[in-house]
Formats: sequence, C-alpha cells, structure tokens
Amino acid sequence: MDSRRARGRGLLALGGALAVDGPLAKVSLGVGALIVLGGVVAVASVARGDHPERLASVPIVASSALAWGAGTLLAFATSAHAFRRDQQRGIRALVSARAGSDAEYLWARVSGLARVLAIVTVGGTLVLGVAAALAAGRGNLAVRTLAATAAGAVFSIAFAATLAPVGLATLGARSRVGGYFALLGVLVVPELLGRLSRRMLPDGWGELASIPGALSALRASLVPETFDPLRFTRAFALLALVLAVALLVVRGQLARFDRDRR
Repeated sequence: MDSRRARGRGLLALGGALAVDGPLAKVSLGVGALIVLGGVVAVASVARGDHPERLASVPIVASSALAWGAGTLLAFATSAHAFRRDQQRGIRALVSARAGSDAEYLWARVSGLARVLAIVTVGGTLVLGVAAALAAGRGNLAVRTLAATAAGAVFSIAFAATLAPVGLATLGARSRVGGYFALLGVLVVPELLGRLSRRMLPDGWGELASIPGALSALRASLVPETFDPLRFTRAFALLALVLAVALLVVRGQLARFDRDRR
C-alpha cells in the first residue's frame, strides 16, 4: 500500500513537472502572474472609486481571465505533441520501467496538468477575491465578495478538471495545426453557435451546449443573486460527462499514436 501511494505521488509529481516544461508553459505562468498583479491594482482602484460595489464582481472577472487567458495557454503548451515529446525523451519508457501501465502514464499527464491549472486559476482567484473582500471592509459587500470568490473557485476547479483531459484529447497525438483546430472546434465553435442552441434546446439547457457555457452556468448558479441548485446540477452533470468522454478519447488517442509509431 505504501509503495503504491509513493508511486502515485511520484507520477503526480512527474505530471506536474511535465505540465510546466517548455518556454510557452512558463510564459503562461507569467501571464497568470500578470493577471493577478493587474487585478490587485484594479481592486485598489475600484475600492477608492465611486463604485466600490463592483468589488463583488472582481472574483468572477478574475476567474474568467485566469482560465481563458493563462489557463488555455498552459493547456495548449502542455498538451501539444505531448505523446510524441514524451516518447522522444523517454518518459514513456521511464514509466514502463517502473511497472507503470498506459493508464498510469495518462493519469500522471492528466492529473499533473489539472493540478497546475488549478494552482494558477484557483490560486489567483482566491488571492484577488480575498483582496477584494478586504478592500470591501465589513458588511454585506464583503459577504457578497466572498460568496463570489467561492463561486469563482468552484468554476476554476471545474475548468482545470475539464480542460486538462480535453487539451490532451485534442492536442496530445495530433499535429500542432490539427490539434489547434480540434481544440477550437471543441471550445469555440459550440460557443459561437450558442444563440442558435438556446432557441432549439429547452429552457435552461441552451447554455450547456458548450464547455464555456456550462462552466459559466456552474459559476452563476452559486452566486447568491442567481443561486440555482437545479442549474448547478445540470451544469455539473454536463461537465462530468465531458470529462468522462475526454478521458476515453485521450486513451484512444494514445493507442492510435502507438499504432502509427510502429
């Protein structure tokens, strides 16, 4: 049992190291840091301005900026050609030498990327949310800001858990250009068709036609002003389905990569 736990920790550490390997991945971390620093400046400005009530929206804006800015860049940088790079550098051979299976290799890759994404997005959201709550002082505004911070943190966790397997599923075994268009097709195209889907699908389901829409719905369902347990359940179920399908696709992409390599 202890050896299994130690191997699990080792695989997780390996996945985390691979997630931040390369210049573009490091750039994405820098982008995340800049977003946080800019957010702190914005918090100070809003707190001294004429509309301090806007502090309650800081965690929501921060979670979106960190996710779709630094987070997507990190997922792209880490996932592009991941299987080929790991094969060339002997990462697959290293895992196999330690009696690791393909499932353990994929677990290291997906969980390592998800953990780094969570550190960037959840960590940054919490820093800016707490800063905004402190600037709001005591009273209802501080409570609303902390509630928004919690909603933003849940959004960020869901983003990390979803985008890690989606990124590897679309980019891990494909060419850079092909993977990029696949990722756009999964994330962007359904969102662009959101208006049409809202007309065609039943009320409350149209916003779940895309991953960004489902993530936004999940977050909005936890904010006190728009709190909706049913909306949360629908969004959570959709994202769980996306996660499960993405993991299956990642497994299939790895198997296809191994076949093509032979």
